[in-house]
Amino acid sequence: MINNFFLSLLLSFLLITPLMAHSSLTLETGDHYEISEEQLWYPSDNHPTTLDLSTLRNALVDAHPIEHSLAGHSGSYIAKIVVKNSSHEPRTWFVNPNTTFVDSGIAFWESAHRDAVRRIDFSQTRGAITPSLMHSQAFSLTLEKYEQGNLWIFIDAKHYANPLSISFFSEAAFFHRQLIINSITASSIAVMLTLALIALIIFIRVRSAITIAYAGYVGLHGIGWAAAAGLMNDLFPTPFYNSTYWGMLIFPIAIACAAQFTKLLFNCQQGYSKLARVLDQLCLVCLGIGLLLPWVNFSFAFVISHIIALVWITTSIAIGFNMLRAEYSRAKYYLAGNLVYGASLLIYVLTHAKLIDTGLNPALIVLLALAIDCFCILLSLAEWFYNKQKDYNRSFYLARIDPLTGTGNRHLLSESFNELEHHFIIVFIDFDGIKAINDQLGHDKGDLFLINSAQLMQNKLKGLGSVFRTGGDEFVWLLDVRKKQDIPTLKATLQEIVIQCEKELRKQGWDKSGISYGIASSLEGKNQSECLTLADKRMYDHKRSKSPQKHNRSPAI
Repeated sequence: MINNFFLSLLLSFLLITPLMAHSSLTLETGDHYEISEEQLWYPSDNHPTTLDLSTLRNALVDAHPIEHSLAGHSGSYIAKIVVKNSSHEPRTWFVNPNTTFVDSGIAFWESAHRDAVRRIDFSQTRGAITPSLMHSQAFSLTLEKYEQGNLWIFIDAKHYANPLSISFFSEAAFFHRQLIINSITASSIAVMLTLALIALIIFIRVRSAITIAYAGYVGLHGIGWAAAAGLMNDLFPTPFYNSTYWGMLIFPIAIACAAQFTKLLFNCQQGYSKLARVLDQLCLVCLGIGLLLPWVNFSFAFVISHIIALVWITTSIAIGFNMLRAEYSRAKYYLAGNLVYGASLLIYVLTHAKLIDTGLNPALIVLLALAIDCFCILLSLAEWFYNKQKDYNRSFYLARIDPLTGTGNRHLLSESFNELEHHFIIVFIDFDGIKAINDQLGHDKGDLFLINSAQLMQNKLKGLGSVFRTGGDEFVWLLDVRKKQDIPTLKATLQEIVIQCEKELRKQGWDKSGISYGIASSLEGKNQSECLTLADKRMYDHKRSKSPQKHNRSPAI
């Protein structure tokens, strides 16, 4: 037994001693440890499919650690870390390399206490067998009590967006981190995709170009972030491609949609033709870049997409301020959303430059801000639709309402005829003496007479029917009658209302005025046109009957 003890001690010494030049970590009672990338990584030209522990060992012979940061670089790298569990109990740790993109990730745990070497694959294309942590990859490492050994990590990616440090989390800390990151990411993406779906449904109903532009802007952002966060790989793992790169590749197309949405939101093609041309040109440039990016080096595509983001956020904030000064009410939502998004991008850049430390994943801040931005943009779209509805209602009103008297016009009368479902009564009204009022008192007084007369008729007829102005001093009353047996009684009532109106006008001082009228019902004609013609004829008969004696009241029924 003593011989076995010394043999184990000798094996541990042989394993650990050559690694003293490399990073080491003692895992104690804390929940989070981080190893910086300084002197941690070694360049590698190995292929992951033929990778084993002996290959990694050979790769480090005469190799020198990378002196610079890996942020902004690409390629394959190897790290070797001496790890010791100082706990008297077995503990499981989660190892989290600080990188968004991991084409190939392979780790080997070489224990000083066991001969077996454990191989761990944490490639993003193997999402189904690694813990789901969006925006990065992680793998678990279970250590026995007082166990120590060497952790070898091989990683390959087309681009490293951040300094490539490595974090170790306890189970409790990792699951807490996993809950926060995954919840915020999934919720933000769900908000964007839901808003895009709503916009598509609206587009199907109203066929408005602005809704499809909004759907493209928000939906492509949602899809892009779902890919960039690793959600696509987690849901649809495949060894053939790494979908985390898609977010950067489709981003320019999302901005092209944003440019068109902005142009339509503020009606730039009507009031701001130069700005409309600039936004159209920006849209075409972004579309062209979006088509080219899949065919260029990804690090270059990464830089181009970030430049586009910087240009767009600057442009959109400037447009928002200008439109707010131009008193576009929807500009306040548009500007607020872009200010939030712009602030998050500034935090993102400053965090990566290590000028500030928020304690949060900067990608999460951007994602959450983008969800808020999309919601604010939706509010601006709703305001746009509200204004369009107001304009439509106003046009609808002006097309159907007489601007002088406020009664319906010929167009509304025609629509009212089409909506009739029962019998009806028509009263054709023509005011006598309007020419004398205009000639002797002036046209302003003539207009006032028509306004007072229309208001009087509407008040008298309230609850029975509607009043329409069909000409200069000609009006039509229309009554919808449910029971035809009520028609004789209603005709008598209407004749009495006409007489009351004439008397009331004379009391108001319109002595020169009078009313000629004709009444017809649906029982007297084959269709509405015949009834209207009959009522018109009876009105003229009544007018002629009054000529010899002005105050004669011949029946006009």
